[in-house]
Amino acid sequence: MTAGAVAEPGTEGRLRGLSGRVALVTGAGQGIGAAIAARLAAEGCVVAVNPLQPPKAAATAERLRQIGGRAQPFPTDVSDAGQVDEMVRAVEESLGPVEILVNNAAFLDMVRLVEQPPDVWGRHIEVDLTGPFVCARRVLPGMLAAGRGRVVNISSIWGLIGAKGATAYSAAKGGLVAFTRALHTEVRGRGVAITAVAPGVIDTPQLSADAAFAGITLDEMKGRYATQNLVGRIGTPEEIAGVVAFLASDDGQAFGGQTIPVTGGRSE
Repeated sequence: MTAGAVAEPGTEGRLRGLSGRVALVTGAGQGIGAAIAARLAAEGCVVAVNPLQPPKAAATAERLRQIGGRAQPFPTDVSDAGQVDEMVRAVEESLGPVEILVNNAAFLDMVRLVEQPPDVWGRHIEVDLTGPFVCARRVLPGMLAAGRGRVVNISSIWGLIGAKGATAYSAAKGGLVAFTRALHTEVRGRGVAITAVAPGVIDTPQLSADAAFAGITLDEMKGRYATQNLVGRIGTPEEIAGVVAFLASDDGQAFGGQTIPVTGGRSE
């Protein structure tokens, strides 16, 4: 803020360049996606909420409105290019051009590779890797024309180090790291930044599936994960949301092409 300027009411402490921006958050029905949508709304963004299921989309959007945010639901299967085109068109007509895209929607089925049907492997790739491609391809022309935009891809620690029982997921999330770097090289110097976040173990409903795969209780699973990093606990969705908001802000430009691990110090 320049000397003598007066802050817009309610904007003190907000990240630069987010207020009034239209942000599309995929997979925003629960967990990390819902936390990202809430944080961006708190930063003043107009949030397009995209889970797969309409009830979750409506519920998340309503929660954001109840806390003073501006949000509308747009349920869609992000792996379907036709549905994504219709969704983005609806967002543009209702809210305006998408200026921030957060590719968070994901699919994870915990199973050993030799037991995984090919169609389930394919669903991981469709949602976790093709989905970000389809969404980014649809919104990037508008961002480039405006000379400003952010795409934040949600990868995973498993995309960096792999995980037993999550081979397909790890492969897709690892591909998302390479996708992020390669795509940024295509748009650099044009006001658009492509970045990624690689969360470690986060306290979301997915932990119940992890526990079932490991054959232990949820509390035992949380305890085991807590010993595998340097902070001695699992992360929260809100911590990931804070990093995403920063990368989407004006100050996130310098991180273009990078994947930021938020793993509590875990690297293997």
